[in-house]
Amino acid sequence: AILGPSGAGKTSLLNILAGRIRSKGAGQRVTGTILLDGKPVGSAGLRKRIAYVMQEDLLCPTHTPREALLFSAMLRLPRNMSLADKRELVEKELGDLGLLHCADTYIGNEMIRGISGGEKKRTAIGIELVMNPKLVFLDEPTSGLDSFNAHAVVKKLCGVAKADGANILTTIHQPSSEVFHEFHKVMLLYPGGRLFFGTVDALSKQLAAAELGCPAEYNLADHAMVILQTKSKDELAQLGQQLMTKDNVPEVVRRNSQATSATPDSKAAGFGRQLLELSRRELLGVWRDKAGLIASVMVPTILNLFFAAIFSQVGDTTAEGYDPNSHFGGMTQVAIGGMFGAAQPLLLKFPLDRGIFLREYATATYGAPAYFLSKTMVELPQSFLNAVIVWTVTYWIMGMNGNFLYYVLIFWGTGLAAASTALFVGCL
Repeated sequence: AILGPSGAGKTSLLNILAGRIRSKGAGQRVTGTILLDGKPVGSAGLRKRIAYVMQEDLLCPTHTPREALLFSAMLRLPRNMSLADKRELVEKELGDLGLLHCADTYIGNEMIRGISGGEKKRTAIGIELVMNPKLVFLDEPTSGLDSFNAHAVVKKLCGVAKADGANILTTIHQPSSEVFHEFHKVMLLYPGGRLFFGTVDALSKQLAAAELGCPAEYNLADHAMVILQTKSKDELAQLGQQLMTKDNVPEVVRRNSQATSATPDSKAAGFGRQLLELSRRELLGVWRDKAGLIASVMVPTILNLFFAAIFSQVGDTTAEGYDPNSHFGGMTQVAIGGMFGAAQPLLLKFPLDRGIFLREYATATYGAPAYFLSKTMVELPQSFLNAVIVWTVTYWIMGMNGNFLYYVLIFWGTGLAAASTALFVGCL
């Protein structure tokens, strides 16, 4: 575990080790070599072989824990692994993480009632563990949890590490005494340096030897944090030299890795499987979001009934007093309303989905082309249905002439153009 005050560089260190931070000019330089099983590995290769659990639980709200884990398994496990084996592995992870009782409950969000915060955290962990990694990185997995749930999450992680032979590296901010003593080794960081790296027992003994022993009935982690935040950098650097021992970092560096190779046995899902699973998730999301589904039908219906009533029979060129300006105005109003109606949901929704995409893309779950195409494929029938609804409501009331299907297809095309523009703006 990596422990330190805010701004000490805990997450930055974790991201560097995970290959997520690279050199960017003179302002940000990363030097050194990352070894995996004793061999140098690049950032792209490393991201495919490790599990990384972010601090924020970025999960699809309309998925269940079982579906979320199976989605990860289908896209990240070897393609030659059978579906039955993948399902069996998912069930095992659900049991190991204590999620079987809520496996078929929606994950939820602010609008959809779902599982608890602790269960969401365990689901996020399970999504990464389902690929059976030998190296797991977690960024503050206990953040936002009460002491009981925090201890439960860490205890589950320790159990998984023992059962599967995984190595777990996590940052943590304010662990309880129970949580702190679950870790085999801890690293104490302060802005610009490292104070200690070793076992929890060694930390207690070495602080006592330096006349900074932890008071009785006091949390050792809190005591260490007080030292990190109250002493100057020079004092911490001097103390760090006192706490260095022969069984510290040099020994860990010299030791040859004996862990099972983290290299994938074979390729994961191809483009076709990625497209299928992403499209299935998108369709489930649309269908299960009942409020959004009803609104997507009712809003254009009511709005265009209102427009049609205002521009009633403006398209009847045989009527006495026909005004081409009113005819043009009515068609323009319907077209503009349809374009905004197609663009607004995506403009608001994609920023919410962006975090999920970035998390899954960073772990090489799927590629950007498959994600974009799945969004488009699900949007096509929705836009067509919207076009049919709009012109079914307005065509006869407004007295339009010409082929009804042409109106629908043109409206469909303008709606797709607006939706694509909104998707682009949402990506910014």
